[in-house]
Amino acid sequence: MIDLLSPFRSFLKPKNIITDNNVFRLHYKFTVIMLFMFTLMVTSKQFFGEPMHCMSGSDKDDNKDAINNYCWIYGTYTLKSQLNGIEGKHMVYAGVGPGSNKNDDQIEHTYYQWVCFVLLGQAFMFYIPHYLWKSWEGGRVRDLSANLTLPIVAKDWTDQPRHQLLAYFNSLNTCTHNMYALRFAFCEFLNLANVIGQIFLLDVFLDGSFRDYGTAVASFTYHPRLSPDLTDFVSVNPMDKFFPKVTKCWFRSYGPSGTIQFKDRLCVLPLNVINEKIFVILWFWLVILASFSALAVFFRILIFCIPALRTYILTARLRRIKRSPVSKIVKHYSFGDWFVLYLLSKNINQIVCIDLVKELAKDLQYKTECV
Repeated sequence: MIDLLSPFRSFLKPKNIITDNNVFRLHYKFTVIMLFMFTLMVTSKQFFGEPMHCMSGSDKDDNKDAINNYCWIYGTYTLKSQLNGIEGKHMVYAGVGPGSNKNDDQIEHTYYQWVCFVLLGQAFMFYIPHYLWKSWEGGRVRDLSANLTLPIVAKDWTDQPRHQLLAYFNSLNTCTHNMYALRFAFCEFLNLANVIGQIFLLDVFLDGSFRDYGTAVASFTYHPRLSPDLTDFVSVNPMDKFFPKVTKCWFRSYGPSGTIQFKDRLCVLPLNVINEKIFVILWFWLVILASFSALAVFFRILIFCIPALRTYILTARLRRIKRSPVSKIVKHYSFGDWFVLYLLSKNINQIVCIDLVKELAKDLQYKTECV
């Protein structure tokens, strides 16, 4: 199992230059790694064996492999009429048993072979906003903070980097960073849209069973299954309903005289032991991540609309600086300029950043406000 984690070691290393926030990293780091791990788990036969094994009526059946492959490709089904009761008493297994009538509703399960591809596709979709932002950012913060990230710097932090930063903010670059900041805001919105879209896509993939899957499992876990007198019972475990471990499969073939023969088989699905856990974790994580992402987008809108909030954030970030120079910068510089300065405050030495803010505030008496 340790060998499976080796490809992610470099991905887990903390970055020297930070150009995003914690919520953003939850999307392209934590979620992507989690989805890759799930993909490896559902494709590793060494842990769960063959994904499907169908029982034959005779031990001498020569078509075992053909039946297994057929049911794996075309899917299996369970019966709605067999989803209420106690296993071993009212039915052999949840969803398995004789149909109550010819029109008994069947729940078809045809997703097995596509789970790994869906999980892998999700991982790539969660990485796309980060890839876009990385391309648009272009290493701007890295270049501006070069040689200024060390915890110990000279008292006057060398003349060349000092003049370079002051010249950058006092030159024509000022008031031109709005598109830079808006691109980051767009990627944050893209993260929110992606996670909400993933919830709906998984619901379509699982034929409408994903939307209520987490709440159904939680409700089943925290409520008694049976009444005290055992005369009334509720539905079976939602995990067994949506990810059954034992299902039914019809295999059609021709007999010796050319007559169509129907073979009714019970199929064991060991892989659903892990699938049911994976999609429970995904349900709760996507809901939590969607909530965090919505708050991040809302917070970005507040920062854009309320200059006083920008002042408070940068003052809290630098801590040992008075409010007045920060307030001057927020008043005269555009939202994009403030955003670049805030990203710098997350990367360069705090003493350097405080000195930079003070120097920029002094030079503002010769500058006009950004429109």
